[in-house]
Amino acid sequence: MPLPYGPRMEVFDQLAEKYQGEHSHNPVQIALVQRLAGLLPAGAAVLDLGCGTGVPTAKLLTESDHQVVGVDISEGMLRVAREQVPAAEFVHADFADLPADFGRFEAATAFFSLLMLSKERIEKSLDLVAGWLKPGGYLAIGMVNFDGDSLPFEFLGVPVTVSGYLQDDLAAVVEAHGFTVVSIETVEFVPPGGPAESQIFVLAQLPA
Repeated sequence: MPLPYGPRMEVFDQLAEKYQGEHSHNPVQIALVQRLAGLLPAGAAVLDLGCGTGVPTAKLLTESDHQVVGVDISEGMLRVAREQVPAAEFVHADFADLPADFGRFEAATAFFSLLMLSKERIEKSLDLVAGWLKPGGYLAIGMVNFDGDSLPFEFLGVPVTVSGYLQDDLAAVVEAHGFTVVSIETVEFVPPGGPAESQIFVLAQLPA
């Protein structure tokens, strides 16, 4: 069953400023967003799922003259995002519950937002994304490298539940939902003041 909307929202409202400080300068994420921006036609529509504070993803994409729609469950995160990335549009919603006709986009991003869902809801969300993307559309994902489903975890001092895959399993799940994996890599990221974290970055594409 979906996690209750209210508690999840309150958790991320608490994290906005701390998340901004510790997770807005990931060099591998920045490089992948820049790569994605360069693959897209001018003025492409991009959906940023779990956009957080808008940095770095929405900011980099709007600076590349793309049209970004960011979606996040946390109004606290979105307040920061609207201040930092005024060129983007931001929607307060749980992206896993958006309708199938939410929009049409050339690309979508989901950096460390899918992991807050159960594996069942991750797969549902991948189906939704495939429906929102135009033929040949791209999907960029960031996940933590571990295998588990809705496990309790303390994130920036706040209890949450998280899900994850190992690299080969994540690639298989993405491809099972209609995408071709263009690139995938596992890297180590050390946030300021935090322990090292093994992360997986995926760029995938729908058939043209």
